Amino acid sequence: MKILSFKSPALLVVVLASTLSAQQRDATVTNRQTQPPETVTNNATAQNTEIESSDAGAQRPIFQKTQSISAFGGLDSRYLYRNNPLSSSETLSFIETAMWINTAYLGASFEPIEIEDAVITPYAGLSYTSTEYLESGLDTLGFHSTSAYVLLMTQHSSGWMLRSGLSYAMDKSESSKEETYIEFYPNVGAMKIHSISDSTIGIIDFSGGYHKSKSDPNPFGPGTSIGELDNYDITASYSVRIMYGKLVISPRYGISYKNYTEGAVSVNNGRKEFIHAANLKLDYPINDNLNVSLFGAYSQRESSGGQLQDAGIIDYDFHSTDAGVSIGLNTTF
Repeated sequence: MKILSFKSPALLVVVLASTLSAQQRDATVTNRQTQPPETVTNNATAQNTEIESSDAGAQRPIFQKTQSISAFGGLDSRYLYRNNPLSSSETLSFIETAMWINTAYLGASFEPIEIEDAVITPYAGLSYTSTEYLESGLDTLGFHSTSAYVLLMTQHSSGWMLRSGLSYAMDKSESSKEETYIEFYPNVGAMKIHSISDSTIGIIDFSGGYHKSKSDPNPFGPGTSIGELDNYDITASYSVRIMYGKLVISPRYGISYKNYTEGAVSVNNGRKEFIHAANLKLDYPINDNLNVSLFGAYSQRESSGGQLQDAGIIDYDFHSTDAGVSIGLNTTF
């Protein structure tokens, strides 16, 4: 890995501490797509939130066309302020920055497979994300991410939507042009939508999987494993979608559990953590394909274990707040 230059010694200390933490980039920073984006799968739901019990049966996705393959694609641009972009603990000084994150994605759904009490729809997709740190000094941390996924989504007559898939993700440093993180992520999930009122729905979602990763081994600690970020995770979340005219208001709370698995060869041996995330998003559709959003988020990590944390060298706990605006363009064809 090439050594980056920084414009202040204080910044170098914080960045090295972030490197020592050997943490996988937070999902709020990098959009690692493991399924079709919400703008595709849930757009019709957002426009028609009144759900009757008779609608709970197995149905094809609303955007599915009559031909065997339906394609979708889009662009998403987010400008946001984040008060702790390096996920630093309270023992370190926070470095605040604005960020600009741009994502382009393409995907397709294939002809549904009908079985007795469910419809199974295969999906495939890929995306490319550019993440820029706009604060002077942090600009050297900019990176590009590529991801791809295959997925089977099952809409069951019980009202549950089940999914299983495999995704790939890769991060490359903008300054060094080197790959800094690669993972394969087999995962499963389950989601159910229920009606709260004529204009409000609730969404229950569970997911989990195993991150099989490759990253630069930690040069400062006892660990030498390129798989030190290997972990399995379990996430449970509940969100509400409220229609107010054309405006869609979506608060969400989720909690994730991670357990690092590489063992004694890794500085993350014995490390476990809980990540709490609360989000609020306001969507306003300009037309069927163009959407403007305001969003805010708060995340907090509670961590235990790991060789460096047990030795008092690193504290993995952090909290972070961000807020911003985004514009999304999506279409099906």
